[in-house]
Amino acid sequence: SPHGRCAMKPRSAGDFYVRGNPMITELLSAAQSVQSLFSLLKAANGLANYNEIVAAVSEVNTKLMQANAVALATQEKQSALSAKVHELEKECVRLKDWSAEKEKYERRQVAPGVFAQIEKGFVGEMESAHKLCCNCFDKATQSTLQSNKIVDPKIGRMAKLVCSNGCPPIVFRHYL
Repeated sequence: SPHGRCAMKPRSAGDFYVRGNPMITELLSAAQSVQSLFSLLKAANGLANYNEIVAAVSEVNTKLMQANAVALATQEKQSALSAKVHELEKECVRLKDWSAEKEKYERRQVAPGVFAQIEKGFVGEMESAHKLCCNCFDKATQSTLQSNKIVDPKIGRMAKLVCSNGCPPIVFRHYL
């Protein structure tokens, strides 16, 4: 896989499991059905009675349908596994990208008791810094904190940081 260690490849036939049922058993069952078909065909050559031949052909058809159903079920399970591998590879790439992106930020105190993710090396007033929500950042999501000024008749002027993902707003008196 182009994405390194996230690719999942079976090492042996025993590695193919779907919900606890080994696929190899289904494939063996299909092979046994085909083997039974050949045995029935050989036996049909020796039959003298037309009714016996019709019954043998009917049994052969039943075995063929069973083998086809097993093959189809196995193919569907393999398709589901391939889709899951693709999904996991995409998630691996996303996490690698996030890992690189998160290295650009550090958790800093922007007001007394108030923390946000700020670009490393930021110099200047915390009020003007681009701030990311710490809760969202810890969940591998970038969410910008929007700054608002509010006036509370009882408390006075306050600053409020609002997460764009809906985390509880952070209200405080002044920036550091």
